[in-house]
Amino acid sequence: MNKEIKYNGLSTVPPDNTCQDGDSAMLLNLIPEDSALKPMSAPKMVFNLGENHSVVYVHKATTYTHYIIINTANKKLLWTIDGSNFTDLYSIGDKELYQVVGVGNTLIVLTDAGMFYFLWKGDTSGYLFLGNDIPELPISFGLQGEMQRTDEFTLEFDNLNWETKTKGDGGSYVSYNEFSDENKKKITSQVLAKVNKFIADRSTNKGKFIFPFLVRYAYRLYDGNLIRHSAPVLMVCSTSCAPIVMWRHLYGKNGLNRADVRVVGMLHSLDYAVIKQSDLDLLKDWTDIVKSVDIFISKPIYTYDQNGECDKFFNYDEYGDDTWGYSICKHINQAADKTKYPLRYQKKDMGYLYQMTFDKDNLGTRPGGILGLPRKDTSTVKENIRNCSNFYFLESIKIEQLTTTRTLLNIEEDYLQSLVNREVMTDDYDSHDKIIPKYAFEYNSRINITSIRKKLFEGFNAGAMMPFTDGYIKHWSNAESTMSDRKISISVYVYIKQDGKDIVVNGTAGVFGVNNPVLFIYYPNANAYKAVVNSWDYFGTFYEVPLERHAFLNGSFYYGGWNDLEEKVNNLPSVSTDVERTVEKPNKIYTSEVNNPFYFPVTGINTVGTGRILGIATAAKALSQGQFGQFPLYAFTDEGVWALEVNSTGGYSAKQPITRDVCLSSKSITQIDSAVLFTTDRGIMLLQGSQTMCISDILNGENAVSVTMLPKIDKILEHADLSKGTLRILPFMDFVRDCRMIYDYEHQRIIAYNNSKEHNCNYAYIFSLKSKQWGMMQSNIADNVNSYPDALAVLNDGSLVNFSDKADEVYKSIVVSRPIKLDAYDIHKSVDTIIQRGVFKKGHVKSILYASNDLYNWVPVWSSIDHYLRGFRGTPYKYIRIVLLANLSNDEGITGCSVQFTPRFTNQPR
Repeated sequence: MNKEIKYNGLSTVPPDNTCQDGDSAMLLNLIPEDSALKPMSAPKMVFNLGENHSVVYVHKATTYTHYIIINTANKKLLWTIDGSNFTDLYSIGDKELYQVVGVGNTLIVLTDAGMFYFLWKGDTSGYLFLGNDIPELPISFGLQGEMQRTDEFTLEFDNLNWETKTKGDGGSYVSYNEFSDENKKKITSQVLAKVNKFIADRSTNKGKFIFPFLVRYAYRLYDGNLIRHSAPVLMVCSTSCAPIVMWRHLYGKNGLNRADVRVVGMLHSLDYAVIKQSDLDLLKDWTDIVKSVDIFISKPIYTYDQNGECDKFFNYDEYGDDTWGYSICKHINQAADKTKYPLRYQKKDMGYLYQMTFDKDNLGTRPGGILGLPRKDTSTVKENIRNCSNFYFLESIKIEQLTTTRTLLNIEEDYLQSLVNREVMTDDYDSHDKIIPKYAFEYNSRINITSIRKKLFEGFNAGAMMPFTDGYIKHWSNAESTMSDRKISISVYVYIKQDGKDIVVNGTAGVFGVNNPVLFIYYPNANAYKAVVNSWDYFGTFYEVPLERHAFLNGSFYYGGWNDLEEKVNNLPSVSTDVERTVEKPNKIYTSEVNNPFYFPVTGINTVGTGRILGIATAAKALSQGQFGQFPLYAFTDEGVWALEVNSTGGYSAKQPITRDVCLSSKSITQIDSAVLFTTDRGIMLLQGSQTMCISDILNGENAVSVTMLPKIDKILEHADLSKGTLRILPFMDFVRDCRMIYDYEHQRIIAYNNSKEHNCNYAYIFSLKSKQWGMMQSNIADNVNSYPDALAVLNDGSLVNFSDKADEVYKSIVVSRPIKLDAYDIHKSVDTIIQRGVFKKGHVKSILYASNDLYNWVPVWSSIDHYLRGFRGTPYKYIRIVLLANLSNDEGITGCSVQFTPRFTNQPR
């Protein structure tokens, strides 16, 4: 009888007694493709790095290809173009290197200390090391105030009533009763027009500030996005109703029915200064990324109600300094002697400011009194400050123009008229926190990071959270004006409750003038709930204040009104260590802006399930019919695989689990054209669209006898320069547990290798995407480098090779078939001729025949130095194995064999 047998790829399923004739137990250096067993060519050498060097990333652009290399001996990163000349990139030191990835001309090194950025600046300059993160730049804001007043004008009204009251020291003063309804209307109609004109002409239309407002700044990146938003700073133009209508004296015929008054107000300009030159110097290294510091302000927080009515005349004795209100500024039009009363940024009440400007010879007195303008009540002002969330563009300052010298912002006279029509500042989301990812994946010119730890921000420099002050000058009747002219230190400790931990952080202390009020505190985390303020003046005084979650901003704040802090505590808290203030974000994916790996907006943050994300990948395949053009991102978690669809803005949405298969290692995740491969406890899985299938099921069984147990196997393995001792074939699932894969796009093959030092595997499996069958190859692959469409790998000797390019060398190959039954299961048969078929030259294929009756005990029957086995006849056997030793060239292949045999002992089952 004759039978034609076609050779197939590797299999261990089904069992040996039922497997298909032609299946292979070993297919070393051969791959079943195009209906033939084809030889594996050696990969083409790119360059040889030598010992202790390995390529970890290929940074590619249209004009350059750079190989990023790790020297494992000294933990240094290098880069090279051709493997002959090397340039130092960065010393890893004692940090753990996770991954290297790139977007555009930016290279990112992921370590356990965070992400380090490098910018390619061209052949002349090479890579510019930017640093671990965009540096913080604390900036302080101050006010320069000018006391202004109108000409005096006279009010007419009906007679006033008054009464004499006694002061606490036994003296007396006149207190005027509240206006009658008629007087309210008369006086209001005469006064408010003047007040509104003062505000318009001297503030709104002049680019000056008369009401309190909040200011904050942020970095403007090269793509226009804002990042690293500062704390809002409450700028104190006036704590009382502004402007003020002051009366000099009340008089009239037949009663008090006249008053000489004038409108008075402090008009402020806004200035800034970088607090530390060293911080500015660090930021200047980032000018390719950070283009400017952009300043934004809130609308005025009105203390004056133009829809209300004036209520009474207040005498200074009943109004007092506090009710007059104060400003925190430098009084630039002070008339008093500046030698005796040096100019300082400080807290000054309005009455004192007036005297210093218009009555410098009577600094110990105050103006007569104030007309009670319609004013916002204290609770309304507090609420407006609490809820302030919109900030409008004011000015942009290029990094190279920033200075540590106090500098006025240039506000055009009519700018504030249309403030609310300007650009609105985006909100910030944790951009001050240090992100430490273990895994990054570049897709669509965006970086996707996961396996994230986040080190919470230490807090703002206190000098950048409060208005600038630098001393305290005051007129004393019995002491020098500079008696209290000194500086104090203020620092803020913030308590955060996050992920079940109580964390305490402490920003850098700020330097202020004495008597500096602490009015507004902000921390950019909504989980902050308490702060302790340390005010150090000869000794420390500690104040505790509650923080409340801001209704509209991503943060917590304190604002308790215009009075200074009161509630004292005895001790400062202990600041959390770096480890303690680091929180895990195991199920988050952060996606950067397009072409901007420095900015991860809140819209690009996705939560996937409740477990831990192990890795991410993508495939250009719709999730289901009708979804063409949607390219999902796959998230591999310890709960299974989730798919995230790309939305119209480039972010991700519509999260859904698509399989419960759990990836064994993120290093096994391999993207191919329209699918993703990964390893699980089931084997090697192929994920395409929303469907998964195991492509290695056929290898998940066990042969009755391992190939290495065949008699004279050492002689066979010598053909490929191997031996029984050097070729240790693991059970396939043991191999898979430490398996990594390389995608050879050119040949449409998957190379699955195991680089575990424990197993020291010197072979790899090859899967043909054309035939959907498996082969094997000798392997000394140490690592692979993702560089689609090339299939780059680093060998144990440090060589970088490309499996997509063929070298002239072709590996010697070995075929060991699985047991062949010749369609006669459990029937003895005598084989007398076997001829190998295919396209190959004579002598390129040698043949060996094994036989067995029980699948366990095999004996060599015959061999030849070519592809013919004939001229023998003897004992019949139930099963045969064919072993081929091949030395094929690239254009040759083995398709199968012809077997001539005679069944024996067919009279009964055996």
